[in-house]
Amino acid sequence: MGYPPISLSYLRTLTDSTGVIQHGFHSVPNRRLGYTTDDNARALIVAAKQYERTGTREDLDLVLIYLSFLHYARAADNRFKDFMTYQRVFLDEEGTEDCLGRALWACGYVSSSGVPENIRVVARKLFENSVVWAGDLESPRARAYSMLGMSEYLRANEDRTGLVSKAGALADSLLVGLNAHTDGDWIWYEPYLTYGNAIIALGMLVAGELTGRKKYKEAARRTIQFLTDTVIVDGRLEIIGNDGWYLRGGKRAWYDQQSIDAGYTVYLYALAHELLGDPAYRDLAHIAHSWYFGNNRAGLWVYDAETGGCCDAVCPWGLNLNQGSEACVSFLLAQMAMHGLEDR
Repeated sequence: MGYPPISLSYLRTLTDSTGVIQHGFHSVPNRRLGYTTDDNARALIVAAKQYERTGTREDLDLVLIYLSFLHYARAADNRFKDFMTYQRVFLDEEGTEDCLGRALWACGYVSSSGVPENIRVVARKLFENSVVWAGDLESPRARAYSMLGMSEYLRANEDRTGLVSKAGALADSLLVGLNAHTDGDWIWYEPYLTYGNAIIALGMLVAGELTGRKKYKEAARRTIQFLTDTVIVDGRLEIIGNDGWYLRGGKRAWYDQQSIDAGYTVYLYALAHELLGDPAYRDLAHIAHSWYFGNNRAGLWVYDAETGGCCDAVCPWGLNLNQGSEACVSFLLAQMAMHGLEDR
């Protein structure tokens, strides 16, 4: 199908001078619920990618807003606070491990991106100061985000702090989980599938590319296949629903299917096609991407062609009509991955 052009119009609707607002009340920014570092990190990657495509000042301004938010969210110990009210007051002294990982991914990407050097240097310093915590992370997703950040950072920066070695240690920790929890047909890093599953396999994939170790690429292949066998059903993407998740040996939840998981799955298949060279991943990326355009359990468009935004989830009654920043940014990330796939 012909996909809509990449447009950051709705992302700009959600963005003010502070950052991207976390939630939407339908397609109206919900200022009552403030901001998160999580969302601003994700938005920073999208804005930097868009600036590389367009070179426009308005896209660079978004990069500045989101990077400034991360700079302000940095705590004294170089971790990151996460939840901020609309009045610009942080509600936590330290965000989650996933929050740190997402910030590392974003800063790593911008440090090697095509934005001006005086902006890259800020992202570089944030990354270098905060990556020291990567070895303490226990969350598989946080480890994966961190490896993505390391991989992106090393695209254009020297490995002065042993990042390749650090990525190998994080990948080894994921292998420990994979070996411990693999049982028969269950080939995964945890005894359950919950949120952001694709990001863990994605982290293992980039670790293989970064270190050159075949065991990581093989683990990535095996777990991508397991994830595919689980979430690609009858020619469509069936995301694990957050209304109960999927515990090994139990029943999977079919609702609520979150837009962010569709975006991460598209991103995984697109990068797997690039790094592993299997054309089947290209077809899988198209299937996953079509989830946004009606090839989903509800048979409804999750992407909103009028606003340029994206609904938050597919629910038993249809769509969650709120259009928050997580859904918007994950859709844009998927769009950009698909454009890159078509260019290749």
